[in-house]
Amino acid sequence: MFAALAIGAPIGMALYHSYGLEVAMISCLVGPLVAAAIAISATSYTSTSGLRLPFYRVVGQIWREGLGLMLQGVGLSGLTAFASLYFASHGWGHAGLVMTAFGAGCIFVRVALGSLPYKIGGYRVAFWSLVTEAIGQIMVWGAPNEIVALAGALVTGLGCALVFPALGVEALKRVLPANRGSAMGAFVAFLDIAYGFAGPTAGLIAGGFGYAAVYLLGTLSAILGALLVVTARSPEATSRLDG
Repeated sequence: MFAALAIGAPIGMALYHSYGLEVAMISCLVGPLVAAAIAISATSYTSTSGLRLPFYRVVGQIWREGLGLMLQGVGLSGLTAFASLYFASHGWGHAGLVMTAFGAGCIFVRVALGSLPYKIGGYRVAFWSLVTEAIGQIMVWGAPNEIVALAGALVTGLGCALVFPALGVEALKRVLPANRGSAMGAFVAFLDIAYGFAGPTAGLIAGGFGYAAVYLLGTLSAILGALLVVTARSPEATSRLDG
């Protein structure tokens, strides 16, 4: 997914400049069709038997982790929706490289440090990841030139990379095995909510305070997510204290 973000933006820009918007849009249609063909040929997952809770109860068990993921998604939404406009407002080029920088940061951390949530705990990884994302967003917000802005996108990617797996690990600990499919669906839905609401909200902020304010919103959201995560406690740790 992050590789797609890294290479998709520059490829799309190249197609647009060389062949026009129609060809760029056709390429956007071809990708999902190829993915659909792959999905049809895949083997379905067999869920574990056991007590299945209503969906709303599953959400009630993993809402804290989901909210942390949602707050992380605000920064990514700002980059995807407003980076080109932000760069254009400053007269900078290479806006297509914003998502390349972001994706490169994500991929590097996933490859080099992907096992950290299992080694040192998901909440600890998520906290420092959100702090890193906040630093990246503040770099984009106050960037004096496009090099710093691209560096901020890279740092944002470094921070975002492990929030999903780190909080996902902790979310799955909170539910019985038979409900893990529902838990993961609910968990991912929080990220969809972030994408759905962050764009319009950021648009209102950009209209009133300028495009840079979008990344200040991303900074504050990441900080709020870090504060939320630091108050969370693993179910395993809770059970030990209760015992």
